[in-house]
Amino acid sequence: MLMFTTVQSLIFLMQIFHRHEISVATTFFLFLLFFANSADAEVRYDAHVITVSGKIDSLVYDDLSKIFANESVSTIVFKNSGGGSFFPALNIGKLISEKNVKTVVEGVCASACAIAFLGGDSREFSSEQADSALMFHPGFAQASQVPAQETKAIFFKWIESRTKHPPSPEFVAAMNKISNRRGGVYFLSPSHGIALKKGSSVFFCEGSEGNIGKCTTQSDSSAEKMHITSN
Repeated sequence: MLMFTTVQSLIFLMQIFHRHEISVATTFFLFLLFFANSADAEVRYDAHVITVSGKIDSLVYDDLSKIFANESVSTIVFKNSGGGSFFPALNIGKLISEKNVKTVVEGVCASACAIAFLGGDSREFSSEQADSALMFHPGFAQASQVPAQETKAIFFKWIESRTKHPPSPEFVAAMNKISNRRGGVYFLSPSHGIALKKGSSVFFCEGSEGNIGKCTTQSDSSAEKMHITSN
């Protein structure tokens, strides 16, 4: 099974905070947020909006399928999800892509959640929560704890199919530098506190289990410029 984990995403986000001198209060808040994200999946429907939080797995796919079959849906909000499994996330994204709906990140949408989020016909950060973030990293083979090479082509093809653009060479290089469970590509909302403080909303982080690598800012880019979000 190919897994994404909340804890490793937490490590790198915490690293960004410390490197960029973000307040202890903010760090502590998001530390709690990430561990809350390890909860089981929750899927709620209200007034044409589906809210998905917690673990991204096949149960989320089943719940979304039932809602789509019986209700009118305009928006799916991914709210505070730290990840899940690669192929269920991909299936969820493909299901969403068939429905011509908007996807929204509210809070943190990491790993498998970010894969599912790409299914939206339009994609955006929440206007309700300024400090929202998307986080991508490769699928990991559970037995070896290293990136599963066989899924990388699937991953890049999925991004291209949804954004209508091939992943940038910088994005691909950043993903290829991830040699173990620590590393990722982080897209922050332009209104995120870190983005406002540092003048950058994109961070490429590399590393391995034994060596937490550096995070570099992409000051001339954004989720929108890289077509991850549509506005």
